Amino acid sequence: MAQTLSEVADTHWAAVGRTIDDEVIDNIFEKYATVDAFRTDALQITDSGGRGFEVHIETGTNTQAGSFDKYDPLNKDPVNPVESAFYNKRYYYCPIILSDTEYWENSGPEKRFDELRFLGENSMKSLIKTINEDFYSAQTGKNMLGFQDIIADAASSTLGGISASTTASWDNNRYTTSKTFLTQTTTNIFDGFVAWNALLDAIHIDGGRPKKLFTTWSVVRAYRTAVSGEGYARTDLANAKGVGGKMAPSFYDMDVVPDNDCTALHCYMVDPDGLKLRVMKQVNFKKTPFVPLQSNGQLAQLAYVVAGVQLVCSARRYQGVATAVTGS
Repeated sequence: MAQTLSEVADTHWAAVGRTIDDEVIDNIFEKYATVDAFRTDALQITDSGGRGFEVHIETGTNTQAGSFDKYDPLNKDPVNPVESAFYNKRYYYCPIILSDTEYWENSGPEKRFDELRFLGENSMKSLIKTINEDFYSAQTGKNMLGFQDIIADAASSTLGGISASTTASWDNNRYTTSKTFLTQTTTNIFDGFVAWNALLDAIHIDGGRPKKLFTTWSVVRAYRTAVSGEGYARTDLANAKGVGGKMAPSFYDMDVVPDNDCTALHCYMVDPDGLKLRVMKQVNFKKTPFVPLQSNGQLAQLAYVVAGVQLVCSARRYQGVATAVTGS
Protein backbone atom coordinates (compact mmCIF):
# COMPACT_ATOMS: atom_id res chain seq x y z
CA MET A 1 0.00 0.00 0.00
CA ALA A 2 1.04 3.60 -0.46
CA GLN A 3 2.97 5.19 2.37
CA THR A 4 0.86 7.28 4.71
CA LEU A 5 2.13 10.15 6.82
CA SER A 6 1.72 9.46 10.52
CA GLU A 7 4.28 11.22 12.70
CA VAL A 8 4.78 11.95 16.37
CA ALA A 9 6.49 15.22 17.25
CA ASP A 10 9.06 13.52 19.51
CA THR A 11 12.76 14.22 20.02
CA HIS A 12 13.91 12.50 16.84
CA TRP A 13 11.23 14.24 14.76
CA ALA A 14 12.43 17.60 16.05
CA ALA A 15 16.12 16.76 15.57
CA VAL A 16 16.08 15.48 11.97
CA GLY A 17 14.83 17.33 8.91
CA ARG A 18 13.91 16.00 5.46
CA THR A 19 15.97 15.87 2.29
CA ILE A 20 14.27 18.47 0.11
CA ASP A 21 14.24 18.53 -3.69
CA ASP A 22 14.53 22.08 -5.01
CA GLU A 23 12.51 21.43 -8.17
CA VAL A 24 8.71 21.45 -8.37
CA ILE A 25 7.60 18.55 -10.58
CA ASP A 26 4.68 19.12 -12.95
CA ASN A 27 1.86 16.64 -12.29
CA ILE A 28 -1.03 18.51 -13.91
CA PHE A 29 -0.16 20.04 -17.28
CA GLU A 30 0.25 18.28 -20.62
CA LYS A 31 2.56 18.92 -23.55
CA TYR A 32 0.45 21.33 -25.55
CA ALA A 33 1.56 20.19 -28.97
CA THR A 34 -0.62 22.43 -31.13
CA VAL A 35 0.50 25.72 -29.57
CA ASP A 36 4.07 24.44 -29.68
CA ALA A 37 3.79 23.50 -33.37
CA PHE A 38 2.37 26.89 -34.35
CA ARG A 39 4.95 28.83 -32.31
CA THR A 40 8.05 26.94 -33.42
CA ASP A 41 7.44 26.26 -37.12
CA ALA A 42 6.43 28.37 -40.12
CA LEU A 43 2.93 28.71 -38.69
CA GLN A 44 3.43 31.95 -36.74
CA ILE A 45 3.74 35.60 -37.77
CA THR A 46 4.58 38.31 -35.22
CA ASP A 47 2.86 41.67 -35.75
CA SER A 48 3.53 45.05 -34.17
CA GLY A 49 0.16 46.80 -33.93
CA GLY A 50 -3.18 47.51 -35.54
CA ARG A 51 -6.73 46.84 -34.38
CA GLY A 52 -7.30 43.77 -36.53
CA PHE A 53 -6.24 41.82 -39.59
CA GLU A 54 -7.27 42.33 -43.20
CA VAL A 55 -6.48 39.61 -45.72
CA HIS A 56 -6.99 40.03 -49.47
CA ILE A 57 -7.96 36.83 -51.20
CA GLU A 58 -8.34 35.97 -54.87
CA THR A 59 -11.68 34.21 -55.28
CA GLY A 60 -12.58 34.64 -58.93
CA THR A 61 -11.27 34.11 -62.44
CA ASN A 62 -11.63 36.19 -65.57
CA THR A 63 -13.90 34.00 -67.67
CA GLN A 64 -13.30 36.13 -70.79
CA ALA A 65 -10.02 34.48 -71.74
CA GLY A 66 -10.33 32.86 -75.15
CA SER A 67 -9.12 32.67 -78.70
CA PHE A 68 -9.64 35.20 -81.50
CA ASP A 69 -8.71 35.87 -85.12
CA LYS A 70 -8.22 38.98 -87.23
CA TYR A 71 -10.88 41.60 -86.57
CA ASP A 72 -13.01 39.67 -84.06
CA PRO A 73 -14.52 41.95 -81.40
CA LEU A 74 -13.03 41.08 -77.99
CA ASN A 75 -14.77 41.01 -74.63
CA LYS A 76 -13.85 43.74 -72.19
CA ASP A 77 -16.15 43.38 -69.21
CA PRO A 78 -14.63 44.46 -65.87
CA VAL A 79 -13.94 41.78 -63.28
CA ASN A 80 -13.66 41.82 -59.49
CA PRO A 81 -11.71 38.73 -58.47
CA VAL A 82 -10.54 39.97 -55.04
CA GLU A 83 -12.37 39.94 -51.70
CA SER A 84 -11.23 40.94 -48.23
CA ALA A 85 -11.49 38.92 -45.05
CA PHE A 86 -11.33 40.60 -41.64
CA TYR A 87 -10.26 39.17 -38.30
CA ASN A 88 -10.32 40.65 -34.81
CA LYS A 89 -7.31 40.59 -32.53
CA ARG A 90 -7.79 38.56 -29.40
CA TYR A 91 -6.06 38.79 -26.03
CA TYR A 92 -5.49 36.24 -23.27
CA TYR A 93 -4.28 36.72 -19.71
CA CYS A 94 -3.52 34.83 -16.53
CA PRO A 95 -2.72 36.57 -13.20
CA ILE A 96 0.33 36.13 -10.98
CA ILE A 97 -0.39 37.30 -7.42
CA LEU A 98 1.43 36.88 -4.13
CA SER A 99 0.85 38.72 -0.86
CA ASP A 100 3.74 40.64 0.62
CA THR A 101 3.66 38.50 3.77
CA GLU A 102 4.03 35.34 1.69
CA TYR A 103 6.82 36.97 -0.31
CA TRP A 104 8.65 37.97 2.88
CA GLU A 105 8.30 34.49 4.32
CA ASN A 106 9.64 32.92 1.11
CA SER A 107 13.16 34.15 1.76
CA GLY A 108 16.32 33.25 3.63
CA PRO A 109 17.42 29.69 4.42
CA GLU A 110 13.80 28.70 5.01
CA LYS A 111 12.94 29.17 1.32
CA ARG A 112 12.43 25.80 -0.38
CA PHE A 113 11.95 27.24 -3.88
CA ASP A 114 11.25 30.63 -5.43
CA GLU A 115 7.50 30.89 -4.93
CA LEU A 116 6.98 34.00 -7.05
CA ARG A 117 8.96 32.63 -9.99
CA PHE A 118 7.09 29.34 -9.82
CA LEU A 119 3.70 31.08 -9.75
CA GLY A 120 4.76 32.90 -12.93
CA GLU A 121 5.68 29.63 -14.62
CA ASN A 122 2.40 28.06 -13.53
CA SER A 123 0.42 30.99 -14.94
CA MET A 124 2.26 30.80 -18.27
CA LYS A 125 1.50 27.10 -18.61
CA SER A 126 -2.12 27.78 -17.65
CA LEU A 127 -2.32 30.45 -20.37
CA ILE A 128 -0.89 28.08 -23.00
CA LYS A 129 -3.31 25.37 -21.85
CA THR A 130 -6.29 27.67 -22.42
CA ILE A 131 -5.10 28.77 -25.87
CA ASN A 132 -4.35 25.18 -26.91
CA GLU A 133 -7.91 24.17 -25.95
CA ASP A 134 -9.31 27.07 -27.98
CA PHE A 135 -7.50 25.85 -31.11
CA TYR A 136 -10.02 22.99 -31.18
CA SER A 137 -13.10 24.98 -30.19
CA ALA A 138 -15.55 27.18 -32.04
CA GLN A 139 -15.10 30.88 -31.31
CA THR A 140 -17.19 32.31 -28.47
CA GLY A 141 -17.07 35.59 -26.58
CA LYS A 142 -13.62 37.17 -26.84
CA ASN A 143 -11.79 33.94 -27.68
CA MET A 144 -9.71 33.40 -30.80
CA LEU A 145 -11.01 31.50 -33.80
CA GLY A 146 -10.52 27.74 -33.70
CA PHE A 147 -10.19 24.91 -36.17
CA GLN A 148 -13.96 24.36 -35.95
CA ASP A 149 -14.48 27.86 -37.40
CA ILE A 150 -11.78 27.77 -40.08
CA ILE A 151 -11.64 24.08 -41.03
CA ALA A 152 -15.34 23.51 -40.57
CA ASP A 153 -17.16 20.17 -40.48
CA ALA A 154 -20.06 21.51 -42.55
CA ALA A 155 -20.06 23.37 -45.85
CA SER A 156 -21.11 26.98 -46.50
CA SER A 157 -19.92 28.54 -43.23
CA THR A 158 -18.82 32.17 -42.95
CA LEU A 159 -15.27 33.18 -42.05
CA GLY A 160 -13.77 36.65 -41.97
CA GLY A 161 -17.05 38.10 -43.25
CA ILE A 162 -17.07 35.95 -46.41
CA SER A 163 -19.66 33.21 -46.81
CA ALA A 164 -18.61 29.97 -48.46
CA SER A 165 -22.19 29.59 -49.68
CA THR A 166 -21.70 32.54 -52.07
CA THR A 167 -17.92 32.25 -52.58
CA ALA A 168 -17.40 28.55 -53.24
CA SER A 169 -13.60 28.79 -53.26
CA TRP A 170 -13.71 30.12 -49.68
CA ASP A 171 -14.45 26.73 -48.18
CA ASN A 172 -12.17 24.13 -46.67
CA ASN A 173 -11.95 20.54 -47.81
CA ARG A 174 -13.57 17.80 -45.77
CA TYR A 175 -13.94 14.04 -45.71
CA THR A 176 -17.04 13.00 -43.80
CA THR A 177 -17.33 9.27 -44.47
CA SER A 178 -17.01 7.26 -41.25
CA LYS A 179 -13.87 5.13 -41.15
CA THR A 180 -12.28 2.92 -38.51
CA PHE A 181 -8.56 3.34 -38.98
CA LEU A 182 -7.47 -0.30 -38.64
CA THR A 183 -10.37 -1.80 -40.61
CA GLN A 184 -9.43 -3.13 -44.05
CA THR A 185 -12.43 -2.80 -46.37
CA THR A 186 -9.98 -3.44 -49.22
CA THR A 187 -7.47 -6.18 -48.48
CA ASN A 188 -4.18 -4.86 -47.04
CA ILE A 189 -5.35 -1.24 -47.16
CA PHE A 190 -6.29 0.36 -43.86
CA ASP A 191 -9.43 2.49 -43.97
CA GLY A 192 -7.66 5.26 -42.07
CA PHE A 193 -5.25 5.65 -44.96
CA VAL A 194 -8.18 5.74 -47.37
CA ALA A 195 -9.63 8.73 -45.50
CA TRP A 196 -6.30 10.53 -45.18
CA ASN A 197 -5.39 10.02 -48.84
CA ALA A 198 -8.78 11.15 -50.09
CA LEU A 199 -8.59 14.35 -48.03
CA LEU A 200 -4.95 14.97 -48.94
CA ASP A 201 -5.68 14.62 -52.66
CA ALA A 202 -8.63 17.02 -52.44
CA ILE A 203 -6.42 19.65 -50.78
CA HIS A 204 -3.63 19.16 -53.33
CA ILE A 205 -6.10 19.53 -56.21
CA ASP A 206 -7.08 22.91 -54.74
CA GLY A 207 -3.43 24.00 -54.60
CA GLY A 208 -2.72 23.31 -50.94
CA ARG A 209 0.34 21.58 -49.58
CA PRO A 210 -0.42 20.68 -45.94
CA LYS A 211 2.55 20.21 -43.63
CA LYS A 212 0.82 19.32 -40.35
CA LEU A 213 -1.79 16.72 -39.47
CA PHE A 214 -3.34 17.36 -36.06
CA THR A 215 -5.44 14.57 -34.58
CA THR A 216 -6.27 12.61 -31.44
CA TRP A 217 -3.99 10.23 -29.58
CA SER A 218 -6.47 7.46 -30.39
CA VAL A 219 -6.05 7.98 -34.13
CA VAL A 220 -2.27 8.28 -33.84
CA ARG A 221 -2.15 5.08 -31.82
CA ALA A 222 -4.06 3.28 -34.59
CA TYR A 223 -1.77 4.84 -37.20
CA ARG A 224 1.31 3.72 -35.27
CA THR A 225 -0.16 0.23 -34.95
CA ALA A 226 -0.78 0.11 -38.69
CA VAL A 227 2.74 1.09 -39.71
CA SER A 228 4.30 -1.11 -37.01
CA GLY A 229 2.24 -4.14 -37.92
CA GLU A 230 2.93 -3.80 -41.63
CA GLY A 231 6.67 -3.52 -41.13
CA TYR A 232 7.06 0.16 -41.91
CA ALA A 233 8.72 0.88 -38.56
CA ARG A 234 12.26 -0.37 -38.09
CA THR A 235 12.84 -3.30 -35.72
CA ASP A 236 16.43 -3.56 -34.52
CA LEU A 237 17.01 -7.16 -33.42
CA ALA A 238 20.80 -6.94 -33.35
CA ASN A 239 20.81 -4.57 -30.40
CA ALA A 240 17.47 -5.73 -29.00
CA LYS A 241 16.11 -2.17 -28.92
CA GLY A 242 12.69 -3.12 -30.19
CA VAL A 243 10.65 -1.03 -32.59
CA GLY A 244 12.45 2.09 -33.79
CA GLY A 245 11.29 5.25 -35.51
CA LYS A 246 9.25 8.27 -34.49
CA MET A 247 6.45 8.14 -31.93
CA ALA A 248 4.17 9.74 -34.54
CA PRO A 249 5.64 8.93 -37.98
CA SER A 250 5.20 11.45 -40.77
CA PHE A 251 2.47 10.88 -43.33
CA TYR A 252 3.98 11.86 -46.68
CA ASP A 253 4.90 15.58 -46.32
CA MET A 254 2.99 16.07 -43.08
CA ASP A 255 4.18 15.94 -39.49
CA VAL A 256 1.57 14.01 -37.50
CA VAL A 257 0.80 15.85 -34.25
CA PRO A 258 -1.31 14.09 -31.60
CA ASP A 259 -3.09 16.39 -29.16
CA ASN A 260 -5.34 15.43 -26.29
CA ASP A 261 -7.45 18.55 -26.90
CA CYS A 262 -8.28 17.57 -30.48
CA THR A 263 -11.96 17.00 -31.17
CA ALA A 264 -12.84 13.29 -31.06
CA LEU A 265 -12.68 11.46 -34.42
CA HIS A 266 -11.17 14.50 -36.17
CA CYS A 267 -8.03 14.85 -38.27
CA TYR A 268 -7.01 18.37 -39.36
CA MET A 269 -4.60 18.90 -42.27
CA VAL A 270 -3.01 22.37 -42.13
CA ASP A 271 -1.08 24.22 -44.83
CA PRO A 272 1.03 26.99 -43.28
CA ASP A 273 0.83 29.00 -46.52
CA GLY A 274 -2.84 29.58 -45.80
CA LEU A 275 -3.18 29.52 -42.01
CA LYS A 276 -1.05 31.39 -39.47
CA LEU A 277 -1.09 32.11 -35.76
CA ARG A 278 -0.73 35.89 -35.66
CA VAL A 279 0.92 37.06 -32.44
CA MET A 280 1.34 40.65 -31.27
CA LYS A 281 4.94 41.48 -30.46
CA GLN A 282 4.10 43.53 -27.38
CA VAL A 283 2.11 40.66 -25.86
CA ASN A 284 4.00 37.67 -27.23
CA PHE A 285 3.43 35.36 -24.25
CA LYS A 286 5.04 37.94 -21.95
CA LYS A 287 4.76 38.94 -18.31
CA THR A 288 3.72 42.44 -17.33
CA PRO A 289 5.67 44.24 -14.58
CA PHE A 290 4.61 43.56 -11.01
CA VAL A 291 2.60 46.34 -9.39
CA PRO A 292 1.66 46.76 -5.71
CA LEU A 293 -1.99 46.55 -4.69
CA GLN A 294 -1.71 49.11 -1.90
CA SER A 295 -4.18 51.38 -3.68
CA ASN A 296 -6.75 48.62 -3.03
CA GLY A 297 -5.76 48.47 0.61
CA GLN A 298 -3.84 45.21 0.12
CA LEU A 299 -0.18 44.38 0.61
CA ALA A 300 0.39 42.17 -2.42
CA GLN A 301 2.11 42.09 -5.81
CA LEU A 302 0.23 41.52 -9.07
CA ALA A 303 1.35 40.83 -12.64
CA TYR A 304 -0.15 39.09 -15.66
CA VAL A 305 1.14 36.82 -18.37
CA VAL A 306 -0.47 37.94 -21.60
CA ALA A 307 -0.73 36.89 -25.22
CA GLY A 308 -2.32 38.64 -28.19
CA VAL A 309 -3.17 35.90 -30.69
CA GLN A 310 -5.53 35.06 -33.54
CA LEU A 311 -5.74 32.31 -36.14
CA VAL A 312 -5.82 34.05 -39.51
CA CYS A 313 -6.70 32.16 -42.67
CA SER A 314 -5.84 33.43 -46.15
CA ALA A 315 -6.44 30.20 -48.10
CA ARG A 316 -9.23 28.16 -46.64
CA ARG A 317 -9.25 25.56 -49.41
CA TYR A 318 -5.65 24.67 -48.50
CA GLN A 319 -6.96 23.22 -45.22
CA GLY A 320 -8.96 20.05 -44.64
CA VAL A 321 -10.66 17.92 -42.01
CA ALA A 322 -11.68 14.29 -41.77
CA THR A 323 -14.58 14.30 -39.34
CA ALA A 324 -15.24 10.66 -38.50
CA VAL A 325 -12.06 8.59 -38.15
CA THR A 326 -12.17 6.11 -35.28
CA GLY A 327 -8.81 5.23 -33.80
CA SER A 328 -8.02 2.48 -31.33
